[in-house]
Amino acid sequence: MKRFLVPIAIVAACAAANAADLKSGLQVGEAAGYFEVHDVTGPKAGSDLCYR
Repeated sequence: MKRFLVPIAIVAACAAANAADLKSGLQVGEAAGYFEVHDVTGPKAGSDLCYR
């Protein structure tokens, strides 16, 4: 049982230590860049749209 729990505990400790440094997504004050989507509903269905 120890052979199973020790690696799990090590991985959990490393993940917790690295989680504090993780920054995901836009930060406060950053602007989002443009992105394109494919419209599948509504009057423009089938067209590509650019959101800025």
